[in-house]
Amino acid sequence: MKPPRTTENELILGLVSVSDRASRGVYEDKGIPALEAWCQRAIKTPVRIHKRLIPDERFDIERTLRELVDIIGCDLILTTGGTGPARRDVTPEATLAVATREMPGFGEQMRAISGHFVPTAILSRQVGVLRETPDHAALILNLPGQPKAIAETLEGLRDDSGKTVVNGIFAAVPYCIDLIGGPYIETDPEVVKAFRPKSARRPEAKQAGEPAAAPEAAAKPAEPAQAPEPVKAAEEPAPVKPVPEAVKEEPKPAKPAFDAKDILVVRPRTGGEPELVGIWLHGMGVDNKDFATFPDEIVHFDGPSCRFVLPNAPIREMALHPGYPLRAWYDLPGRSIDDNEDAINIRDSARRVTQLIDEIEAQGVPRNRIVLGGFSQGAAISLFAGLRMERPIGGIVALSGYLPLAGHLYSEVTTAGRQTPVFMGHGEFDSVVPLVTARRSAEVIAQVDSDLVARTYPMEHELCPDEMHDLAAFLTAVLERAQG
Repeated sequence: MKPPRTTENELILGLVSVSDRASRGVYEDKGIPALEAWCQRAIKTPVRIHKRLIPDERFDIERTLRELVDIIGCDLILTTGGTGPARRDVTPEATLAVATREMPGFGEQMRAISGHFVPTAILSRQVGVLRETPDHAALILNLPGQPKAIAETLEGLRDDSGKTVVNGIFAAVPYCIDLIGGPYIETDPEVVKAFRPKSARRPEAKQAGEPAAAPEAAAKPAEPAQAPEPVKAAEEPAPVKPVPEAVKEEPKPAKPAFDAKDILVVRPRTGGEPELVGIWLHGMGVDNKDFATFPDEIVHFDGPSCRFVLPNAPIREMALHPGYPLRAWYDLPGRSIDDNEDAINIRDSARRVTQLIDEIEAQGVPRNRIVLGGFSQGAAISLFAGLRMERPIGGIVALSGYLPLAGHLYSEVTTAGRQTPVFMGHGEFDSVVPLVTARRSAEVIAQVDSDLVARTYPMEHELCPDEMHDLAAFLTAVLERAQG
């Protein structure tokens, strides 16, 4: 999925510092502050920065780079640290492992620049690579670990008069980002001048630092000013007719989120008076009766007594199956569930579910005793809506689902969403919602919500006893928090 931008040319930038001791807090990291300060001086395009401080572990480096490109949508990632010959220096290996293509010129130029200062530059193993997904690509560059060397590598070398004698690597970065489909980056030529062929420069965004074009013709002499017309005396204003007082209309009651015929309310046959309310959203192609026995099943697995409110999804014709309308919370217009997502109906379904929660609260149910959850598509809407609530609820449950429009979460998640506990359960052999999609969703959510429980089970697109035990325990914890 393509990354969302607040402006057309916003650069989404990832800064990664790789250091065992700094990541443990033994000493203060200097890599990210140096990178950030330099980028703020050099880049004139709007920039959104994502920072990561991680240890010298290949798995952590690979996972971080994949997250920054595949999930967050970074156009450019600059790493610092871990590029020497020591056994713990594994940044180049991790970078190459996630790469789709290598860009060897960047590493060669970095070593050439450093070689002007220290003979040990030949020991550096920095690499430059591309990581490409079907609809996005990013440039990843390994930089030195010292702040002074970072600036020298990016800017290049100048003589005493200020003339560039050795080009820094950043001079080529904006054009590279152009070629891989990223935003049009402009730089401050006093720091580093971006190079583009003339054919690649945008007319409306003339290269910074170039002299202005000479005017085509000399300005014409100004015409002599005409004498102003005499000011007419103000006319007597016409009498103002009194305006009749508007007839006040009684405000119309808000339309319910769902028609009464599309709501099924169920409670356990045993287990006492319900202590939690669950809004449960069914999957695509079924209806709310699919989970009518859920309250009894929760009690059976030692969970709390819950009243479940089960709304029906609208009936809609799906792009992949024209002529066969079915119940679904949104369309699936792409070849995969997260390809060309149906943002309009995802947001509309989330709005209606949020309104339903407000209606239940208005009936006297405290929000901390309300849990929003669902299965498959219902799980997707639960995650999307729950993380954007203006006020927190008791919890969010997603079984065999994923987070739709994941790239928007960082800019749209609310403080209430960050405070809401989340339980995600998924089958390791799920052929409907692939496990990799669910794991990517969990990684995104974990960045904004530390109270996430994500578990996998040896099953297909279904439920299993172990998952139900874990779900019951999660609901019990929600109830305990509500009871104080």
